[in-house]
Amino acid sequence: MEHPTEKCPYCGDECHADWVDTGFGHLGHFVQCGPYYCRSCGASEIGAYDKPRELTTQEEQTGWYEPGAPVSDKANTVNGIPVDHETAKIMYELGFLDDKER
Repeated sequence: MEHPTEKCPYCGDECHADWVDTGFGHLGHFVQCGPYYCRSCGASEIGAYDKPRELTTQEEQTGWYEPGAPVSDKANTVNGIPVDHETAKIMYELGFLDDKER
């Protein structure tokens, strides 16, 4: 099953997010578990549970962090770049997943 994509509000390229199958229903039920991220310009979706921080006017209007701004504090990242949950597991086991404040 293909997952929904979003158009980057800054550069217009197609963006992807991480999704997991919760296993409910005969076709499964997919839930977004990571922010949309633009690999072209570095913009990322602002999450509902992100630690509050000062946003620019454009970030408030789009619901996305601007290119070059830090991504969600809840995102799985390596060197500040979001990674999908499968890559995050491997990077965690290797000791390369970015630490998060608890």
